[in-house]
Amino acid sequence: MDAAFIPLETERLTLRPMTLDDAEDMAERRSDTTTAQYQAWKAPYSVERARDLIADLMTRQGPTPGAWYQLAVVRKRDGKVLGDVALFLSGNARTAEVGFTLHPWARGHHYATEATARLVDYAVFDLGVHRIEACTHPHNIASVRVLERIGFLAEGIRREAYWVEDEVSDDAIYGLLAREWISRREQD
Repeated sequence: MDAAFIPLETERLTLRPMTLDDAEDMAERRSDTTTAQYQAWKAPYSVERARDLIADLMTRQGPTPGAWYQLAVVRKRDGKVLGDVALFLSGNARTAEVGFTLHPWARGHHYATEATARLVDYAVFDLGVHRIEACTHPHNIASVRVLERIGFLAEGIRREAYWVEDEVSDDAIYGLLAREWISRREQD
């Protein structure tokens, strides 16, 4: 991608590239044990680690095949960062995986649904992705509800397939095809 990433907008949110100014907020969010419980990191999460991750993201102009790209989710009415959404493009950029993480105080307002749906719009309509995937811990009911509201279908459980350091858990797989998303958007 040659041009700089242009932030994505929804009615209530802006999804923008992360900056080093987001490091403390990210570290705080990722240090929350209820947030880290179903994620690929353990709490506490240091500001230095957040800075390193964001610095790496800043080397890319936008989503790049073979790498995760995270966007800050910002509430328009007050400029408050609520969390982040992420997009991983496969090597051929035909499949993408999405993820989302919100502060505990930002949950329950459908921000994750709104932000992730906008990210799916971007993946399908702007990047031409054929399939979008999402994975979560089977007990992460809040994330499962977000995915199902958007239209993802449960495709199965990979048993003991997800490692966080030395702990293993099952991984619930969800999928959404571009044609399903397009049909859903045409009905809206």
